[in-house]
Amino acid sequence: MRIRPNIFLVSSLLLTPAFFWLLPYMIRCVRASDDMTQTAGLASITVIIVALIVVWKWLVAGSRVAWLIMAVIVWVWAFPIMMISRLHIGPVSSSELKDWIVSAWRQDGLERVSLINPIMFSLMLIGLILPLRALFRMGKLERDTQI
Repeated sequence: MRIRPNIFLVSSLLLTPAFFWLLPYMIRCVRASDDMTQTAGLASITVIIVALIVVWKWLVAGSRVAWLIMAVIVWVWAFPIMMISRLHIGPVSSSELKDWIVSAWRQDGLERVSLINPIMFSLMLIGLILPLRALFRMGKLERDTQI
């Protein structure tokens, strides 16, 4: 008996940890004393909750609309939060990169966040890319069966 993995389930399992990774930081924003930071934290928690509902309600079922919603959330909301701060880094040697990774992993705070954020964003991208072929194939199969 051959077990074939459900690509939509795999995609959902890749998207979920990245949203859970951001949740404690957004809760910390809600607890801040600044009104603007609190508002941004509440909005971000709302986006995280909506994303998790979309992932586990509709994306697992293979909905194209759910995939489109997740693509918008990943590129419009998560990319600026997780990656914009990393874009200023210029070329570095492999030894400098290794030293930075080791030091960032050992420290708690901003350096570790700046190390793990690109990893989590990469999980989100892989989670978005994996079901693309299945989504387009489903559309072709649906058109073929209607003819």
